[in-house]
Formats: sequence, structure tokens, C-alpha cells
Amino acid sequence: MTHEVHETLSPYHADVYEALREAWFWFGEAPSQYELQLACRCSSTTVQQAFRELRKRGLIIAPKHGTRVAKPTDMSRTISSAPLDPWGDLPGGDKPRFWRLPEDQKHG
Repeated sequence: MTHEVHETLSPYHADVYEALREAWFWFGEAPSQYELQLACRCSSTTVQQAFRELRKRGLIIAPKHGTRVAKPTDMSRTISSAPLDPWGDLPGGDKPRFWRLPEDQKHG
């Protein structure tokens, strides 16, 4: 699996790409533009701009007037608009990194 950082890409456009990729992975078909709006919490204009920009960069194939046909050109590629958090892939990433002793166990 490859990851690419596109620093000039809007974070919303990267989210649209990831939502599109995940929909193909989980459901085997493209979501509608409305479903992408809901998944990424953005407007229809943002989704259309994302399609235009992602098409221009060669990251997706999306005929202009097609319905549910947008597809990433490489399903194993992930993208982001900012570098990934180097600590994010650690096992137990949802656990706190620092622990605090209960008040009664502190040495005073």
C-alpha cells in the first residue's frame, strides 16, 4: 500500500478521495455525490471541485456526466493533504500515551 502527500490539495478533496476509495473497497461500487457530501460533511460544490481536481491529478477516473462511476486509479493508494502523524500507527493508538497515578498512590 502506498501513501502520497499532496500538500497543495484541499483536506476536503483528500477526504472525498478516501471516502470514494473506501466505498469501492467495502461495497464494490461508487457512492453518489450526495453520499460523498454526507460522508465528508461538505457541500455539493466541494465534491464537484474535488472530482475535477482529482481527475486532473490522475487519481480518479470519473466521466463528467456519469452516475456512480467515479473510481480511484489505484485502489491501494491513500492520499492526504498533510504528512501523516508518525505516532498514529502505533499499536493501541487509541490509548493515552501518558498515565497518571490515582491521587491516593502518589508519593508526596
